[in-house]
Amino acid sequence: MRTASLTRWFPLGMLVAGLACAGTRTGRTSRTPADDPTVRLMDTLRAHARGKAPVCSPDARLLQPGGGIDLERLHAAGHPVIVWTVNDLPTMQALLRRGVDGIISDRPDLLAQAVRDFDANGDGTPGDLLDADGLIDAKRFDAQGHRGARNLRPENTLPAFEAALDYRMTTLELDTVLTADGVPVLSHDPDLSPAKCRHADGSPLPSPVPIATLTVAKLQAAFVCDRLLAGRPEQTNDRARSPEAVAFAARASLQDPYTVPTLRQVFAFAADQADAAHEARDPLRARNARRVRFNVELKRTSVKTDIAPAHGDAVAQVIQEAGLAQRADVQSFDLRAVRSFLELHPDLRAVLLLESPPTDAESQALE
Repeated sequence: MRTASLTRWFPLGMLVAGLACAGTRTGRTSRTPADDPTVRLMDTLRAHARGKAPVCSPDARLLQPGGGIDLERLHAAGHPVIVWTVNDLPTMQALLRRGVDGIISDRPDLLAQAVRDFDANGDGTPGDLLDADGLIDAKRFDAQGHRGARNLRPENTLPAFEAALDYRMTTLELDTVLTADGVPVLSHDPDLSPAKCRHADGSPLPSPVPIATLTVAKLQAAFVCDRLLAGRPEQTNDRARSPEAVAFAARASLQDPYTVPTLRQVFAFAADQADAAHEARDPLRARNARRVRFNVELKRTSVKTDIAPAHGDAVAQVIQEAGLAQRADVQSFDLRAVRSFLELHPDLRAVLLLESPPTDAESQALE
């Protein structure tokens, strides 16, 4: 999903104040939930689901007054709402007070702090969203590490997921594309970007390399995606900061912990973090890894290209083979891809990503 600092678009004070008062503002309207295009769209998707209710996942700015998404109406209609991508404490705190069901963040360290310090019942004692072990209670709130921990480690890599697990995120959010041999691998972009990746020998990429032209063997042998992005001062690729990813990469015969992983390898990495050895070293971290969820996005190969059913099928197969049907969601911005996925894989939960409010025409098109 697209990531942008919310404060880049709204002054922080205006953003937080707007989130705090949006429920009061929307409460004065005469429209019923059935009149709301977003509610109607989610109702239609739920009808196609035949199983778990789909999740509405809007850009957090859409919950602003005038943003077009009404949290209270969605909740009244029984739809969970998980917002993206929030990277500052004041906005996280405002959204927690609004009652969102989850937050996706590039900063799992800050999100963990916000949830840990939240006083949900107003009795002056924080920690109401934690369970008896001190972990975030996934039944009450979903704390998702965006692309693992995008502002702490290079995105969609084993070290990024290690960092998210270090901060006890309840869900690892990640992006997938397909290789030439149809294997789901992790990447936000259809191409290997020179800004994020390099040749395995250390030389830079002169231009983007389409992942769809590479077999998974070639991808993992020839490229490493450990480059640091400008404007993210906390991001590091220091291998010493990611000992679990380094050890797993060696066991899995990956040339580098920043090799582009397959979806199957990410699932195996999380399972590895929950084994008996990890339980002995860090019981809470291992316990969290044992229950952590996965939010798997299907990425388009271009803005004009629909997501092929084969992409959803390949992801669903990996999820099923890993025994993670109860712990994995599949998300997309593509309305028809979400509906198709629900029809083909009703045992998996789907998530609809929104960067703008749906129109009446879009809602009606799926009915």
